Amino acid sequence: MHIRHITLRIIGITLMLVLGACGSTPSQPQESNRSKSSASPDALVADAMQRAGQHLDLPSALPLIQMAFDKAPDRPDIAWLYAQVCTGVPGCQPESADARLRRLDPNNAAVWLGALGRARNSGDTAAENEILDRMSRAERFDIYWNSLVSKAAIVMSANTAAHMGPTTPDLIATSLNYAIGWLSTVALPAFKPLSDACLTGANSNPATAQRCRTIATVLTRGDSLIAEGLGLSMQQKLATPGSAEAEQIDTQIRRSRYQRETAGQIIATQADQEKFSRELIKLMTTLRREQDVFLTVVRWGQQPVEPPPGWIDPSVG
Repeated sequence: MHIRHITLRIIGITLMLVLGACGSTPSQPQESNRSKSSASPDALVADAMQRAGQHLDLPSALPLIQMAFDKAPDRPDIAWLYAQVCTGVPGCQPESADARLRRLDPNNAAVWLGALGRARNSGDTAAENEILDRMSRAERFDIYWNSLVSKAAIVMSANTAAHMGPTTPDLIATSLNYAIGWLSTVALPAFKPLSDACLTGANSNPATAQRCRTIATVLTRGDSLIAEGLGLSMQQKLATPGSAEAEQIDTQIRRSRYQRETAGQIIATQADQEKFSRELIKLMTTLRREQDVFLTVVRWGQQPVEPPPGWIDPSVG
């Protein structure tokens, strides 16, 4: 299955979590350049998300995220975000951000995604193989999902309240929904080189196939549904059909989909979406993985963590 099919289904489930949220960009107060210079890195990131809008005007977002990157030299989450936005803007060179990210988080396979994309674009097979080997020896595959989403949503909600006045209802659900959608759209292209290398290139190269099997396991330990979805898809493609390994992977995929669907149903039925969105953000600040937020919601809703007999996966038509 191609990465686009995997991740679009994942994002659809994620975005439905905050049903009270609309798709519009949260409002914000207009600030002077002077106030921007004193803003926190998280405020700059949130402002960049809002200014870029739903159509993802990355050139508008880039200067603000670069300011955040310069202000927070020790934060890998902002270095990761800057590298992705820079990659999407013609003329911007993300190599320095990628290098900083590798220094800050050397055990994270995701720090090599930018270099992998450049190696594939230039046709440098030797560099590509070396990067895949480095990725296969990493411990995890993190894109700092919970950190970026939760911090941006909090700031955007405060910006909206400041702009619209004290009588405005708390719009944290809208801000959370917007941050999830925006970050998903920015993050997705970063995974395409790995998807192409391992879901296409592995077919004709046994050495690449072996590296990709290991990377797939690293992906499933990642902190986002995007990474986990690609990892499971890679494992499914590389497993021998009908083998015990293939059956185990199918079970993992079914469990993951069940937990996402069940968590989504629990959240959708909450009467106070704003209050529950704040609880979700609290979970994001304490849990590393997006998947663990879903699992916590399933347990809170007193539902089984494994799909019960007879459960039908709605994504399978």
